[in-house]
Amino acid sequence: MASRSAVPFRSLLFPLLLGFTLTLLISCKPASQRSGEPSANQSPSTPTPPLPPRRQAIWKDFDSERSLSTAQAILNFGNRVAGSTALDQVRGYLKSNLVTAGWEVTEQPFTEQAPGGQEIRFSSLIGRYQRVPLAKPFYLVAAHFDSLNLGFAIDPGATDGAANTAVLLEIAHTLALDPRLAAHVELLFLDGHMPFHQITPNDGLFGSRFYTQMLQINRSTDAASAAVVLEQMGGAGSPLGYAMNSDSGLIRQFRSAAESLKINLESGKRPLLLDHVPFQNAGTPAIALLDLDESYLNTADDNASRLSRDALAQAGQLVLYFLSEQNISPAPAPTQTALSEQALRQTKGKN
Repeated sequence: MASRSAVPFRSLLFPLLLGFTLTLLISCKPASQRSGEPSANQSPSTPTPPLPPRRQAIWKDFDSERSLSTAQAILNFGNRVAGSTALDQVRGYLKSNLVTAGWEVTEQPFTEQAPGGQEIRFSSLIGRYQRVPLAKPFYLVAAHFDSLNLGFAIDPGATDGAANTAVLLEIAHTLALDPRLAAHVELLFLDGHMPFHQITPNDGLFGSRFYTQMLQINRSTDAASAAVVLEQMGGAGSPLGYAMNSDSGLIRQFRSAAESLKINLESGKRPLLLDHVPFQNAGTPAIALLDLDESYLNTADDNASRLSRDALAQAGQLVLYFLSEQNISPAPAPTQTALSEQALRQTKGKN
């Protein structure tokens, strides 16, 4: 039989063990909770920094050297024809760079039937600045990143697919320096621009037509105030111009912007069926910017040797100047002012 002296010892043992266990639990709590700092799923006790002020002369921040490097990187993936591995790789490259620059990216997939009957999958990319909700009025800036399937030869698409995409990606990097302006811009990287045979109202421009069709089907009220489409551009010695069937109001604004920047902007000689047309058909004013020298367009000669850093800079600066001149609110609504310190560090870039 147990000794009576053991009973008090057992009665004291349980409280001692309980106290020791509680001490361990408290010491194992996350450091943020022990110190009074919020955990990952708690709101911070101090407000995040406000949005920086509007960037003055933001067009001067366009990095033409990085834009040229981006165009060359896109060309290094290979022939970006519909359904190719190279096109998928470029899409991934664009998504990664946009996210790093602070943009939220959504894919817009769709399929089209090729002349042989096979279903070809396409997917455009839609970018919105992730720290600030899209605000009205907003402006759409678009470029296609695919290249033409010549069949008998390879069209590198240096000015037509690589350079225009590189300009748009650099515009994204530059806009990240001014979140208040970026909040009024949607970026659209178009897949399916190139036709299976020849551009007609039913062959080619698949990405822009699908985008506008979705707006109409969904009866979306989020249509852009204007669409700026970057077509073939960045060629050395080629004058920068616009399709003459662009919106007349946008033509006036871009001519005024070009005059302010001392850029020679010329009118094309004929109407063109390009990605600005589906937007205009859907009721969105649109302009297509492009090189007017078409001597090597859609040929094997449209290679990296055609690219000019100065031509890329002119196109990017012109678009940024146009955006900066639009009548937008200088201060977002209170719900739009949160910007993390990490995002601020990512967007500072150059000062």
